[in-house]
Amino acid sequence: MALGAVAVVAVGIVVLCSTPVVRFPSWREVVVASGSAVSLACVWQLRAALVAELRRRRLGLVTLSLVAVVVSCAWSVGALLTDGRTLDLGVAAVVGVVVLACHAIHREAAAGPTPVPAWFVPAALGIAVATVGVWLAIDARPARALGAGVAVTIAACPGAIGLAVPAVYRYGTRRGDALGVAIHDVATLGASREVDVVVLDGLGTVASGKRVASVDAFVADHERNLRWFAGALEHASSHPVGKAIAKLSARGRLSGVEQHPGLGISGSVDRHPVRVGRPEWVGIDVTERVGTIVGVEVDARPLGTITVVDAVRPTAKAAADALRRIDVDPVLVTTANPLTAKDLAEQVGVDRYVAEAQATSTATLLSELRDEGRTVAVLTDSELVLSTDDDGSARPTVTLTEGDVAEAVTALGLARTMDAQARSTLRFATAYTAVAVAVAATGVLPPMGAALALAASSLAVLASATRLRRFEAPAR
Repeated sequence: MALGAVAVVAVGIVVLCSTPVVRFPSWREVVVASGSAVSLACVWQLRAALVAELRRRRLGLVTLSLVAVVVSCAWSVGALLTDGRTLDLGVAAVVGVVVLACHAIHREAAAGPTPVPAWFVPAALGIAVATVGVWLAIDARPARALGAGVAVTIAACPGAIGLAVPAVYRYGTRRGDALGVAIHDVATLGASREVDVVVLDGLGTVASGKRVASVDAFVADHERNLRWFAGALEHASSHPVGKAIAKLSARGRLSGVEQHPGLGISGSVDRHPVRVGRPEWVGIDVTERVGTIVGVEVDARPLGTITVVDAVRPTAKAAADALRRIDVDPVLVTTANPLTAKDLAEQVGVDRYVAEAQATSTATLLSELRDEGRTVAVLTDSELVLSTDDDGSARPTVTLTEGDVAEAVTALGLARTMDAQARSTLRFATAYTAVAVAVAATGVLPPMGAALALAASSLAVLASATRLRRFEAPAR
């Protein structure tokens, strides 16, 4: 909307200054007064940022913007007082509106300072001063020299350069919000480009819960009773394994229910004493196999076992494949036993995994990966941390809605796309500005031409950033 207003104002000013039929009495004064008001508004809006730059003793893009605003305002006022060219009257209005719009977008995006070299602003101002001096030497007309200097200053104004990163960041984060990933700072973009390993820390990153894989009664005719009594009692459990077993039957008439931490649950179902839990707790010997094995005892007699496994997310394998396609290796860390961890890794398509992980296992794995020269990101249930260096600095983090590996692929893909587009847009903006400054220095581009070129480059950068609205999650 801000740059749309830029387009409307720029076109309106040019039409008014170049088309006599639409003019009205005192239109010259109105145009210059409007431009002066906009210039004052720019100074007021950017005053805090200007003071911050001056305190750092570094000339930044805010300083260059305000110099361009003041110079263009002085040029428009001079054109009014000296009865100069009509197009020069609207220079201040066009430049001021562009600067205000770009600053508003930059502030809303909260993208931080634009990364430009320290020499950029002094060089731009130096070129403007040099242009005036050269023209005074080769042409005795001061107006011609000043016009070229003003055009150079306006052409160097950071419209496209100042918008390159904020516009991409703003549209990219909005698209991320729609896809369930929240990118919090610009540092995340550069960090995503370096990541080549994602540690999937916890089953929640690849599994969506538990499911019953098999019901094994010691006597074939007892399978129905096994399902009924175990499922009915587990309706009183809040454990994920218990919730999976509870789906085997409806809720029976329960009484005397007791939770036994680390062992299981006991109680009466339809007046029959029932225990469901660790096989050894109910007197059943089993061999280790994939999943969690639960023993069931009814009326003090072992009835059989139920095997509960992790329900792998439908998108997990495709997401792991998508990670490898962008040169990122997935590594699974889980507290499950080795057989279960191996089976889960095979289902997801992960080659490297850590089973029976303890509190220090992830830290040890990260240290090993860093020693191998890898750049590691860690996926947990709610966020993707893109830096694991223990240097005490803030870590670029993406907040996720589901916390699964598919969202990690989306986060990395979006961040890398934003990073690539921001860098390419910044290169375009820099080249465009360099060409505009060179043309303005030759005297071919007048101040109003430089102002319109500034507005056009800003609109082009914003239009390029809107392409991020079409970004699609690669693993969904």
